Amino acid sequence: MKALTLLLLLSTTLHAAMDTLTYKIQPGKYHQGGILEVSAAKIDVANEMIEVLIKYDVIKKPLVPVSAELLKSSMVLELPLEFQDERGYLNLEITKFRDSDKATIHHAGRVDIGNLKNAHHIRILNKRGKYECDLYYHPSVPELGWPQVRLLMNMAFLKNYEVMAALK
Repeated sequence: MKALTLLLLLSTTLHAAMDTLTYKIQPGKYHQGGILEVSAAKIDVANEMIEVLIKYDVIKKPLVPVSAELLKSSMVLELPLEFQDERGYLNLEITKFRDSDKATIHHAGRVDIGNLKNAHHIRILNKRGKYECDLYYHPSVPELGWPQVRLLMNMAFLKNYEVMAALK
C-alpha cells in the first residue's frame, strides 16, 4: 500500500512539473524583449534526473548585426529529480555545489525577487562554455518554482550576452 501511495504521489508531482511556463524576456542592450518557455522534457525516474527544455525567442533591436535565427533556439538542462520541489534546493544550499557530466550546479545564496523573500539563487555552468544559467527558485511559485531565469549566452557577436526573463 505504501508503494502504491508513493507511486501515485510521485506521478502526480511529476505530472505537475510537465506544464510549460512562459516568461517575458526583459529588454537588453541589443534586444527589445521576447519569449522564453520552460518545460520538463523528460523525466528519468531510474536515473533520478529531469531534463528541462528552455526555448527562447529573443527579438533583436534594429541594426544589430546578428541573425534573428541565432536568437531563437533552445537548450536542455539536466537537473536531479529532487529539484522538482524545494528539497533539492535546500540540499544544494547545504552542499553548495553539485557536479555532473554536463554542468556544475552552484547554490549562490538567497535573494529577494519582488515580493518573494528568500528565493534560492542557483547558477548552472555548462562545462562546454555554451551558456550559464541562473535560476531563482521559490516554493510559492507554481510548477518548477522559477519566477525568474537569466541566461548568459555565448554566440559569435554576442559573447557573454545576458538575457533576463520573468514569469508572466
